[in-house]
Amino acid sequence: MSDSAVTLTNLTKEFGKLTAVDTLNLEIAEGEIFALVGPNGAGKTTTIKMILGILAPTMGEIQVLGWNIPKERKKIKRDIGYLAQQRALYESLTTRENIEFFAGIKGMPNVEIKEKTDELIQVLDLVEYEKVRAVNLSGGTQQRCALACACVNNPRLLLLDEATVGLDPVLRKEVWKYLRDFNKKVKGAIIITTHFLDEADYADRVGFMRGAKLIALDAPDVLKKQTSSVTMEEVFLKLAKEET
Repeated sequence: MSDSAVTLTNLTKEFGKLTAVDTLNLEIAEGEIFALVGPNGAGKTTTIKMILGILAPTMGEIQVLGWNIPKERKKIKRDIGYLAQQRALYESLTTRENIEFFAGIKGMPNVEIKEKTDELIQVLDLVEYEKVRAVNLSGGTQQRCALACACVNNPRLLLLDEATVGLDPVLRKEVWKYLRDFNKKVKGAIIITTHFLDEADYADRVGFMRGAKLIALDAPDVLKKQTSSVTMEEVFLKLAKEET
């Protein structure tokens, strides 16, 4: 098995005359937290959906955990976790029931389901909401519940599309702390998309997307040094200006 969790080669996705992702080349290592950053419409979500096999590329190749995607998409089902921008929670189920349901469809044994659900409810500060139906939860609490559902099976590859939307700054930091602790334990890979540029500092490496293209790729500190910047927002603004 390769040390690479995800390898994208000349990945392109076109919707008619619109190019959503343009010849993207990217390799993400096992054990890495990778942030795909950029404004809305840059191609981040389309990239995530192609990695999952939800969308087929117009051109290029995708390898995920050693399997060719989308052809071998079913092979990775139990090894991945996915948090979409639109939270896929069952509104009639409680917080606990949602987490347990997603654990069950991942094929986890009953003993592990209870143990992992208990852990996630504690870590993601969901104790007072565990018996509350999803329909009655606030947006931020729904987001934490959806994150728990994505993490419940300890996936080797965790894909989080705008995971911290709707969370206040304190909770956003707590979520990132959990993701770092989670990745140390699982030793998998995490790909997170975000338009919160300050969050890029939490990742091991950052890929900046703009206009369907990857315009920069490196560790946060390296990108700051290369662009003589103090913040990741400043990095992006300088890189974007160079592209115009």
